[in-house]
Amino acid sequence: MKDLHDFDATDDLALDVADVTALEQRIAASGTSLSVLMARAGAALAELVESIAPLEHEHQPAVTVLCGSGNNGGDGWVCARILAQKGYPVTLVPTRAAAEVKAQPARDAAAKAQSALESAGCPVLSPDADEAAAAIARADIVVDALLGTGFSGGAVTGAAARLIEAANASTALVVAADVPSGLSAQTGEPATPCARADYTVTMICAKTGLAANRAACGRLLVAPLGVDARHFA
Repeated sequence: MKDLHDFDATDDLALDVADVTALEQRIAASGTSLSVLMARAGAALAELVESIAPLEHEHQPAVTVLCGSGNNGGDGWVCARILAQKGYPVTLVPTRAAAEVKAQPARDAAAKAQSALESAGCPVLSPDADEAAAAIARADIVVDALLGTGFSGGAVTGAAARLIEAANASTALVVAADVPSGLSAQTGEPATPCARADYTVTMICAKTGLAANRAACGRLLVAPLGVDARHFA
């Protein structure tokens, strides 16, 4: 995992969500766009999946990627595309179809991934389909890219809640994108339901809620995305 490292509270930044948003804006203003950061974030997720579940001739680990409608979901779309293009049997379950994603750069990432997944013969399923629950149940790895730092607490409802509950009920290893869905990245307080992550790949730097509630994150890894966060903090 050349681009990932375990979070170390003595060496790594842990910033408030508002500060992370401002940090991303400064990074974008310096010439590294949000779309580039999203591409790198999705690649970091895929890198972790490959490290814990290598693709081998004898065994092709089933990966189910759960994507929300925002830019956290965009990270998941990128991850799914990369893994599908490498030959993994990927199933993607978005809460909103690619053509209905409005947030940018997630919309562009979803459109690109949709085409790649179709070419690879990998299904994209409605969260309400029986096949979606079955894909989660049989998965070796579930990538949780449903809710990101924009989730500030309260109950999780709708399709996201159903998908979180299905992932929690499965035997799959759960890899969370940036923050486990349902966990406040600011305070570390879990909602109902909250994804039970085995691994959390937090992007650029850790958030205060993750540092405060390490137990909810599983193994907490930082993906710098090619950026020195301290330079922009």
